[in-house]
Formats: sequence, structure tokens, C-alpha cells
Amino acid sequence: MIVDEMHALRQTGIRVVGTLACVVSAILVIWGLATGALLVALAAALLVVPAASFALSRRADPVARLTMAVTCPLLAALLLAMASGTGWILDMHMTFFTLLAVLTALADWRVIIVSTVVIALHHLALNFLAPALVFDNGADLLRVLFHALVVLVEAGVLIVLCRQFEALVRNLGEVRRAEAALAAERSAERELLNREQQTVLSGLSERLRKLAAGDLASRLDTPFPGEYDRARALLNQSCAELDQLVGAVAQTADQVATGAQELREASSDLAGKTEQQTAAIESALRTASELLREIEAQSGLWAATRTVALDAKTDADRGAEEIAAAAEAITRIEASSAEIGEMIGFIDTIAFQTNLLALNAGVEAARAGEAGKGFAVVAGEVRELAQRSAQSATAIKALVATSKDEVAIGVARVQQLVTLLASLVARFSDIAGQVDTIAQGSEGSLEAIRRINAAMGLLDRGMQQNAAMAEQTSAASVELLRSAEDLSDQVSRFRQPDSAAAIPQLSRAA
Repeated sequence: MIVDEMHALRQTGIRVVGTLACVVSAILVIWGLATGALLVALAAALLVVPAASFALSRRADPVARLTMAVTCPLLAALLLAMASGTGWILDMHMTFFTLLAVLTALADWRVIIVSTVVIALHHLALNFLAPALVFDNGADLLRVLFHALVVLVEAGVLIVLCRQFEALVRNLGEVRRAEAALAAERSAERELLNREQQTVLSGLSERLRKLAAGDLASRLDTPFPGEYDRARALLNQSCAELDQLVGAVAQTADQVATGAQELREASSDLAGKTEQQTAAIESALRTASELLREIEAQSGLWAATRTVALDAKTDADRGAEEIAAAAEAITRIEASSAEIGEMIGFIDTIAFQTNLLALNAGVEAARAGEAGKGFAVVAGEVRELAQRSAQSATAIKALVATSKDEVAIGVARVQQLVTLLASLVARFSDIAGQVDTIAQGSEGSLEAIRRINAAMGLLDRGMQQNAAMAEQTSAASVELLRSAEDLSDQVSRFRQPDSAAAIPQLSRAA
């Protein structure tokens, strides 16, 4: 691998150096033909032939590399020779350094040494044999030594670079060789891993195929390689746990189905009883409504009776007051009758005295004779008036006595009537109070009946809701029973030799 990498690098360097040599040779040929230096043009053409051949054939063996190491300094020497007498001879010395640096593309420190030796020999030989081809001012050993020192420094640097190139390529080769070894090792590991995975996948596929077919009893007995055996153990454990789980699910499905069946029957019974209770509550509600209407009607009658009784009590109270006033008036009349009797007695006394005065006046008039005749007539009239007054007073006194007796009888009867009316008023008050109490009680009963009626309405709605919920529960229990049967059907597809007897067949619900 190192030889291949180095050879490829040097092949590329041969092509680069050969191309540059062809370019310099072409310049020399053209320059030589143009200036009449045919020998230089011929030499340049001959020198470039091997370089062009190596570049075209990509030949990078030691002979080709050393040939390039000699050709490049010689082409630089031809350029130096063509520049003599032009003033550019000193500048043409730069081509030696340039071409020496280009030779590092061959990645061979021996090439640098050979080229450096050729340059040094060229300068030393021409400095003594043809100094005009090296310097404009003739031979100059110090300048040759200085140029040699510069070339040696450059050559040393280039040699170091070449050796570093070789070391770098060598390291690169070792890295690639290590990578190749690592790749081979990884490839072997991958192959081993693939074989192990194929074994594991084959075992897992077979087990999963049986598991898909419902076989929970079989196990993977062949151990898997390496860490894969843990997966086998986990799969066996998972299958065992799944086997237990399926059995438990089957039993649970049976229990759920049994419970759903019982729940459906209980819901049906509850729905029937709820309907009966709803009918009873509706009947009680109708009865309560009728009773409420009757009590409301009676409450209205009691309210009207209460109003009439209170009005009668008010009229009785007012009549008692009037009778009491009449009794007081009769009492006052009795008192006035007594006073009239006294006044009649006084009038009778006045009549008696007037009669006496009239008699006295008659006597005096008789004594007076003729002078007293007129006074006697007046006295007779007065006496007659007194007698009539006495008679009238006597008659009035008799009438007042009679009236007084009647008034006393009326007062007694009025007192009796007042007592009777007072008793009636008291009874009317008691009756009105009792009627008021009954009316208020009927209002409380009416309110209680109303609350009972409202409660019966709420109870009726609640029973209707319970009936609806019972129907929903029955439907849900039927659906639960169907789901349990479906679950049992799904579980029954798994073959469980140890627990097959534990999976009962669910009876289909009617």
C-alpha cells in the first residue's frame, strides 16, 4: 500500500516535472533558433526527449527520477548560457533554485542531492573553464561559493521536505493498512454478527410465527449466542406471562359475562319494579291532585264562612252597642218621667195655691162690692183655670205614672235583651275565632298538600328517570355481555394446554 501511494505520488511528480521540462526546452529551442544558437537548441531538444518520454509513460522508477534530476539543472544551465551577454545572466540563476524546488514533486531526497551536485559541478567547472557563461564580470569563486551555500540550504530544506513527504506517505500507508485491518476485522465481526442475527432472527421468527398462530406453550430452548440469549429468556418469560394473562383474561371475561348477565336481569327486574312504582306514584299523584283541588275548594268555603262570621260578629257588636244606647235612652226617659211627675206635683201645688188665691180674691171682691165685680170675674176665671190645671195635672200624673210603669217594664226587657245579645255576641266571637282557626289550619293543610303534591311530582319524574336509567343499564349490560363474549372468542384462539380447562365457554345471552 505504501509503495502504491508513493508510486502514484511520484508518477504525478514525473508528469509535472516532465511538462515543465518540455516548456523550458521549447523556450530554449525557439530562443536558440531565433538567435542562431543551434547547438543550444539541439541540446535542449535532446535533453527533453527522455523527460517527455517518462512524463508520457508515467514512468517513475529511480532511473527516470535521477534522469529528471540531471535534466532540470542542465536545462537551467542552457538558459544561463543563452542569457550571457544580455544582462539577464545573473537573473537566470533563479531558474536553478526554481527547478530544484520543482524536483520535490518527485518525493525523493536522492533526486535533490543529485540535482544539487550537478548544479555545484556546473558552477565550479564553468567558473574556471567558461566564466562568461556564469557571471558577467568573469570568474568569481566567492560568488560561486555563495551560490553553492544558497543551493545547499535550499537542498537541505527540500531534502527535509522530501523525507517528511516519505514519512507522511508511510504514515498514511500505515493508517490505511490499519484501517484496512480494522475494516477486515469489522467485516469479520459483521459477518459473525450477521450469522448470530440470522440465528436469532430465525429462532425469533419461528417463535413469533407460533405465537401469531396462538401457541403460547412452546418455548425457545436453543440458547442464542452472546447477549441475544437474554432476549430469548425475556421472550420465553413474556410468553409465559402472556399465557397467564390470557388465562386470567379468559376467566375475567367469564366473570364479566356472568356479572353482565346478572346485571341485565337485575336491571330488567328494576325496570319492571320501577314501572310499577311509577304507576303507583302516578295514581297517588292523581289522588293528591284531586285531594288538593277538594281542599282548595273547602279552603275557599272556609274563607267565605270566616268572612261571613266576622261580618256577623261585627253586626252583632254594632247591634249590641245600639241596644245599649237604647237602654240608656229608656233609662233616661224613666228618669225624665220621674222629673215630669215631680213637675206635675209642683204644677198641682201651684194650681191649688192659685185656686186658694182665686177664692181669696173672690172673697175680697165680694167685700169690695161693686168696685170688686170685675176683679171677682177675673178671680172666678182664675179659679176655673186653676181647677182645670189641677184636673189636667191629675190626668197627666196618671198618664206619667202609667208611662213610668211601661217604661220600667221596657227597661227590664231591654236589659234582658242586652244580656241575650251580649251572650250571642260572645258566642259569635267564639264561632268567628274557631272559624278563623279552622281557616288558618285549612290553609296550612292546603300548603302541606301542595308540598306533598310537588314532592309526588318530583318523585314521579325521578322514578321516570330511574326507569330510563334502568333501561340504559340493561342495554349497557347487554353490550357488556356481548363484549365479554367477543373477548372470550378472541382469547379462545390461543392454545393453552395447561390452562385450557380454565377457559370456560360463555353461554350466549338470549
